[in-house]
Amino acid sequence: MFNTALYAINFGDFYYENLDCFINYSKIGLKEIVLIHVIDPALFHHSLYSVYKKEDEEKIRKFAEIKLEDIKKYLEKSGFGVRYVIRVGNVAEEIADEAKAENIDFVVLDKKADAKNKGYFSFYGSPLYDIILKTEKPILVMRRVLFHSSSDFRNDAKTSCRNLFDDIVFATDFSDFSFKAIPLILKIPVDVVKLLTVLHVIDEKLIRGLKDFAQAELENYEKNLADKFESVMRGLDYRFAKEKSNIAIVVKKGAPCKEVIDFIEETGKKLLILGFKGRDKEGIKEILFGSTAERIINALPCSIFIAK
Repeated sequence: MFNTALYAINFGDFYYENLDCFINYSKIGLKEIVLIHVIDPALFHHSLYSVYKKEDEEKIRKFAEIKLEDIKKYLEKSGFGVRYVIRVGNVAEEIADEAKAENIDFVVLDKKADAKNKGYFSFYGSPLYDIILKTEKPILVMRRVLFHSSSDFRNDAKTSCRNLFDDIVFATDFSDFSFKAIPLILKIPVDVVKLLTVLHVIDEKLIRGLKDFAQAELENYEKNLADKFESVMRGLDYRFAKEKSNIAIVVKKGAPCKEVIDFIEETGKKLLILGFKGRDKEGIKEILFGSTAERIINALPCSIFIAK
């Protein structure tokens, strides 16, 4: 179960709209919410004429306290236990430290759907990327769409957080990193998930390599693929099965990132669950080029739950 969530707020364009989503999180056991706002002194140095002053910090803190107190009362009306904290420092580090100190079950972050908008939680070179890397807890990145006349996007069923956990997609390449998502899936109450889609994309580069082998090699590859899906079922304790009509197996061929995104957009799925690799021994290469999971998060075709 997911009892406690940490919600990072920067008082952007749609944070208040996202509060209604917490009602749906109660389906997975949410009872306590910790609100966090981070005052980052570095944000004051955006120009040569900006100077960070301690009194500026106090003004921002008072403003944040008023906002957080209002949000606290709003969420308490829905039966949640709510507390808030204001930290000063690097956004990613402070959120990661608070998540660890509070021993929360998952972190909730917002991300705008408009890729042109380089807001607080845009991806590369921003706090969101750092938070995902530095936080040890699962992270739910909510895809939110601004609702105003000048927006190119419109709110519809695909962007709503209602019934977010009813119909989920688990994308796996059968690596140990992707299997990190299985314990997270098992935390969701069995009666909440109506359909789990296990999605695997056979990399087109791999297919081109196999064509150089004999037919027996190709058949052996297909058999191994079936065995790998069986290992996923064992990991899920057979909670999901075709005879129960609560699982679907989907295999695509092509570029993994593109195929996953296309599948989400074509089917209108609301939640994708991923295991996250994070930094490896070639950390700088990981940052520059990104893994499939990182590119999918950047594209954000739907809300994404990241297992760590």
